[in-house]
Amino acid sequence: MHYFLSGLPQPAIMAIGALLFALGCSYLYKGWNALILGRCHYWSGFLPFTVISPWLLHFPPKQGSLVKLREGMLCHMVIGPLFFITSFFFLIPGLDMVAGGAGTKFANLVLNAADSTKPTAIIYSPPLNYKFPILARAGKTWGKLFNAQIYEDPSHSLLPGNQTKSLDQAQSDAAKGHN
Repeated sequence: MHYFLSGLPQPAIMAIGALLFALGCSYLYKGWNALILGRCHYWSGFLPFTVISPWLLHFPPKQGSLVKLREGMLCHMVIGPLFFITSFFFLIPGLDMVAGGAGTKFANLVLNAADSTKPTAIIYSPPLNYKFPILARAGKTWGKLFNAQIYEDPSHSLLPGNQTKSLDQAQSDAAKGHN
């Protein structure tokens, strides 16, 4: 499969990486402003653009523009963490393209809690190809977590009578035409 970046010369790849890194730093700064200081800028025009506008605004607003400042718990609790997550999606590829894999090494260090004996979480191959073996390992754990059945004591039920049916009972009732 031919990728767009594989045909570009190395200086162009490094320029794209520097741009991604700069955007990542901008999102990191916006995350700091939102999470710690509790403020972010948004555009108060057409609603669909208003929702995504905090991610599109990177420069201070001009006098008399539709860009407004939002302060409050929404910024602390929702927008700030989302900015930090967004910053990593720009910082890691940017560093990988500029410094040849430094972003992935840092991400593996963070995801493995600085333990080099653990298997790598992300595998990078130039110019911009990633594999995520952590997802396969985590999928088994998440599967165990979500497939576990929790015992419910019938004496503490909020519903009157025996409202629960086993899977076999429900299938046999459905086959017979009962509810």
